[in-house]
Amino acid sequence: MEQGIAAPAVPDWFEARKTPRARIVARWVPWVMVGIPVLVLLAIVVYPTVWMAYHAFHDTNMMGLFTGRYAYVGWQNFANVLADPRFHNSVVNLAWYLTFGATLEVLLGTALALVLYELVPRPGLRVVLLVAMVLPMMLPPSIVGVLWKFLLQANNGAVNHLLINLGLMAPTERIDWLGVDLSLTSLIIADVWQWTALPLLIVYSGRVSLPPAVFEAARVDGASRFTVLRRLTLPMLKEIIAIAFILRFMDAYKFVDKVYVMTSGGPAQSSELPVFIAFQKGIREFQIGEAAAYAWLIFAVAAVLVTLFLQYLKRVLKAQAFA
Repeated sequence: MEQGIAAPAVPDWFEARKTPRARIVARWVPWVMVGIPVLVLLAIVVYPTVWMAYHAFHDTNMMGLFTGRYAYVGWQNFANVLADPRFHNSVVNLAWYLTFGATLEVLLGTALALVLYELVPRPGLRVVLLVAMVLPMMLPPSIVGVLWKFLLQANNGAVNHLLINLGLMAPTERIDWLGVDLSLTSLIIADVWQWTALPLLIVYSGRVSLPPAVFEAARVDGASRFTVLRRLTLPMLKEIIAIAFILRFMDAYKFVDKVYVMTSGGPAQSSELPVFIAFQKGIREFQIGEAAAYAWLIFAVAAVLVTLFLQYLKRVLKAQAFA
């Protein structure tokens, strides 16, 4: 600053320090708002994960939990799980469920969302149909399991009686939906009935958010409905559909409630999934070590598959200039 020119006067209010009472938010408020969620996360996620990892390498059972004495067995629990034919059968069942359950839910939900948006012109009717399709998702899975268990009974089930009344079966014929051959298929039917609404909502929301100008330009150019669907709608919804599939894929690893209510993993272990075996080992048999090994194997496989799927999706989108 040049000499002889006085510095501009600073208002008193600018230099005055604000008192604690004048602050909009007290100093402790941010700490509480951030600290409480962190503590909850540590309590319900981090601590159980560490606890499970610890017991996966110990021969922990019910007596060990009460006495606090655990024998270190190294990788023995993982070796027992990988060598168990019951685990191998459950992995096959899981692959079957992912292929014909979760995939069918995403495909069916996508088709219903596009039909609802494209072919139902009245917004009021569209909302009513959307709410009706979403209602099964609002029911508790255990209640859905009980409902479908009664519907699929061999002798008195409504499904067999419906097939007889439609002339598709003889009056004396019965389909054992909950038997060895069809128990897993029955679980998939119940799950598809309940959870198709989730991909439906996700894809419908994505379709609503697409810019209408692109589709109007395609119609002006004379593109047919099928061409618009194949060249515009589905490519623009690829990421949304992938998210829906990942969500249903991850839920497949938590598929316990309907299995427990409808079949209890049977008959003859025909409908067991890995997570249900982990539940049985930990809750019923109190083999905490093997249950923890099951859980870690399920988590590792799911993490690897989801990572590979995301990388594949990123490469596809980048190749199509969407990423």
